[in-house]
Amino acid sequence: MPLTQDKSFNDLVEHFLEMRLPRQMAEAIALPDLPPDTQEFIMRMLALMKRAGYSASGFNPLLLHWLATTIPSVLPSAWGGRIPPITLPGRHRKLDDYVANQHQVTEASTGIFIDVGCGFPPVTTAETAACLPNWQVYGVDRSFAEYVLYDSEGHYACFGRKGVFQYFQALMNASGRALYADPASARARFEKLFAELVPLLQDSDGTASKSVERDGNKLIHHYIRNFESDNLTFIQSDIGEADLPLANVMRCMNLLIYFKPEIGKKMLQDLGELLEDEGILIVGTNGLGIQSRYAIYQKGRNGIRLREFAFGLDNLGHITFMPWFTIHENDSDALMLAKLTGTIRANQQFWDNFSNRLDELLQYHDICERGSDGFLHFYQEAMPPNEYIEKNANIWQQMTAEGFLERAVDALKQAGYNAWQNSVNDIAVQPSAEELGMH
Repeated sequence: MPLTQDKSFNDLVEHFLEMRLPRQMAEAIALPDLPPDTQEFIMRMLALMKRAGYSASGFNPLLLHWLATTIPSVLPSAWGGRIPPITLPGRHRKLDDYVANQHQVTEASTGIFIDVGCGFPPVTTAETAACLPNWQVYGVDRSFAEYVLYDSEGHYACFGRKGVFQYFQALMNASGRALYADPASARARFEKLFAELVPLLQDSDGTASKSVERDGNKLIHHYIRNFESDNLTFIQSDIGEADLPLANVMRCMNLLIYFKPEIGKKMLQDLGELLEDEGILIVGTNGLGIQSRYAIYQKGRNGIRLREFAFGLDNLGHITFMPWFTIHENDSDALMLAKLTGTIRANQQFWDNFSNRLDELLQYHDICERGSDGFLHFYQEAMPPNEYIEKNANIWQQMTAEGFLERAVDALKQAGYNAWQNSVNDIAVQPSAEELGMH
């Protein structure tokens, strides 16, 4: 998607969303200074926002900070083309509950769960095994880091077999923001710590992890072994080459998004071949366990079919990020989400009530308020991320308790969709295969 060089960020916002941002807000994005892939991301984001009926008045300082700082640090180009193994505790808790609700197994009928591209450290896969104790869980990834280094604040970095730096992930706090703001400096600091600690490690044959700690910094070798249990096994392999039983449930989150749509479709069909008859495949994207979108496929006589497309109510929020997260154009899940949320926003009676109530809750929780210019303004220049995440969760629990989830479902029904509230309180529809890009 070519970027017109003489266009500012505000020019693009006006082009797509027919409204300019306040000057001070727009100046947070210096478009020519951003990496090319981040500029392309912003173009895709604005196109999705237009499709979703998102108003420019939803832009806010937090979203602009994500665009200027977080996006350049998480796209593959920031890590030498590698898919960053971003993972956080609790990220897939809702999907674990979905599986537990849909599939009842006992000790006499163990289910097989395969987590494809489980990330590293594989905390979410370990949480799945704990949530589904009567299942045999396999975490499969083509590459697990050889070493993990935690600094004294809990930020960590991954290193390969020869001690080559791969990736760092920061905690959601002020110092974590500083790391993402200066990734070159963060990398140099972790590499220095690694060089100091690795000579202190004992030799390991790979069957168990070894660690060394000094001054609150901890280096772990073969960390993957710490996560294995009686019902959890990790396999380093491409999924097509792994020796695995057929799965009752397969999960592939935050992975296919990195591949071009035509490749992703082929991968989807290949994953379906690894399912038992009537087994399900969960494919999608989420952030910190919020703003999720996912498709549920089920294997039948003629291969896999789309059974359900679902998304969280919080995708309709003003302060959103993940609904616009794409790596390639024509991301079918993102396009489907934009189409559905646009349909809901177009229901004026619902949207006026929803938007006004959300504004009230954002103000009640001392996050931000809508100013006389029609835009959201934060009370704090840099609210601690953990504080924001907690308040955000409270807001969406309240919105759900007040019936906005059911009313969003009704808005889709009025527009002709087969829509419902699924077992984990997400909005679900049964779109056609063509709508989701499967042919």
